[in-house]
Amino acid sequence: MTDWAGLPHDLLLLIAKRVKVIEDYIAFGCVCNSWRTASSKDCFDLLSPQLPLLMLPDDDENNYYREFYSLSKGKVSRKLYLPDAKGRDCFPTHHMGWLLTQSLDGKEVNLFNPFSATKIHLPNQFALRALQSPDDLIEEPEFYRHIKLATLSANPSFTSDYVLVISYDTDVNYLAFWLPGDINWTLFDMDERHGGVCNMTYYKSKFYLLTWGAEIWVVDVQSRDRRVESHLIYLNDNKDLFRHSTQYYLVVVNNALLFVARFGRNRSNDNSAVETFKCEVYEVDEMKCKLKRIDNLGDSTIFLGLNGAISIDSTKFTGAIKPNHIYFTDDWDEQNLSLECGGGKDTGVYNLEDGNIEYFYPELPLSCICPPTWVIPSL
Repeated sequence: MTDWAGLPHDLLLLIAKRVKVIEDYIAFGCVCNSWRTASSKDCFDLLSPQLPLLMLPDDDENNYYREFYSLSKGKVSRKLYLPDAKGRDCFPTHHMGWLLTQSLDGKEVNLFNPFSATKIHLPNQFALRALQSPDDLIEEPEFYRHIKLATLSANPSFTSDYVLVISYDTDVNYLAFWLPGDINWTLFDMDERHGGVCNMTYYKSKFYLLTWGAEIWVVDVQSRDRRVESHLIYLNDNKDLFRHSTQYYLVVVNNALLFVARFGRNRSNDNSAVETFKCEVYEVDEMKCKLKRIDNLGDSTIFLGLNGAISIDSTKFTGAIKPNHIYFTDDWDEQNLSLECGGGKDTGVYNLEDGNIEYFYPELPLSCICPPTWVIPSL
């Protein structure tokens, strides 16, 4: 019988360097001690493209494991021990593979990488609220997502020179940012802003904040001197897009900034639940402050979910995902709060060419706290 644990270390290093999928690399290191030694972070090609995994909710009060569904394998392919995600609101921070986690009691807020188990402590919700004037504080319900959106400028796995921008509280949203080493958040605002922030992304070294008032604020957070500069893109000609039961996203595809509208309607068998029936994609013309409708993403694929959108080159994952399609998870956050079992049902794939919707995981578990969400693996 072959002694797999006794393979030469140099040979194990060569094998490890040929593994390009992070979930497989983690499995490689779990075989035995000698394989774990060969599968260090330094041996992995951190720039290799990764396919998003669907992180599933807690399935048991006493279970500290989270399952991850793989589109390429068509099944739950990974189960990770993640006590730091147990019973917490978790959502991605742009496209870097890091999650922002917050406890329901407001005492803990962290940046957390579920694949490397790395945790970065952030000022908690009480520190954030202490910066507000008493007149601005609101009464919180039992389950309340204090921080609603979060976006990173760079991957904390690669550098300490990054900025984290958040929006929090109320329908109007307050804004703040945090830099590594800061003791507390730094609040900032944008003059003449109409409506709360519904989505954020990082594009061309700036933060782009989309509001319910048909505006895109372009924000430059100068980390060295802490200055915040901004300018505004009015979408006045497209205000008819901003309506009830619609979600909005900004996403970068082939170096172009796109606007995605996702339209929902009440399910026929449940008036409280919302299901997606259509998506529309537009290219943002910053100079003319206009949206141009597009019907073809080429080889690109868009993923929509909690906290935003990401795009993937489908040619790098042939057979696993479909080009010119939009993969979405259930992020009708406010509507799902009224559901006894929470959100998770509205998960599928939208064909941008013909408008058809397919469902790839019909038995998806539900959650009021943290419904299924896309996570790009990152060590």
